Amino acid sequence: MKYLAILLSLVSFAASAGPLGIGAMIGSPTGLSAKYKLGDEKALDGGFGLTRGKNCTANLHSDYLFHSSNALYFNDQHPLDLYYGMGGRMKFDDDIILGVRLPVGLLYEVENEGNADVFGEIAPIVDFIGKVGVDLHIAIGARYYFR
Repeated sequence: MKYLAILLSLVSFAASAGPLGIGAMIGSPTGLSAKYKLGDEKALDGGFGLTRGKNCTANLHSDYLFHSSNALYFNDQHPLDLYYGMGGRMKFDDDIILGVRLPVGLLYEVENEGNADVFGEIAPIVDFIGKVGVDLHIAIGARYYFR
């Protein structure tokens, strides 16, 4: 519970500084998603959620992202942004497990709203502290931006 309180306090601090999107993600993990835009081509994102498997574990992650605007088009009309980056993941299992994330995803900014986006991403993870191994996050989600 204290990790959720830390995450929420960081999100509220960032919300006062600029364009912050808050929403939800479904998949692995399922939970909250936040993104802070650092300009048109860079952003910080983070998430807190649960991953199901043999046992249910909590995950906290944050990434530094690079965006390629209008990299692809859906139905030749709707531009999709390609994003990629690097970050870290903390998994709360029997022990705390730390790893490196390499997310790659597609993002669609909702045209009518202008303050929302929908995304899908895949993020290979290499755990190196607590337990050495590999993992994979796959999630879709949406965020609403406060300006």
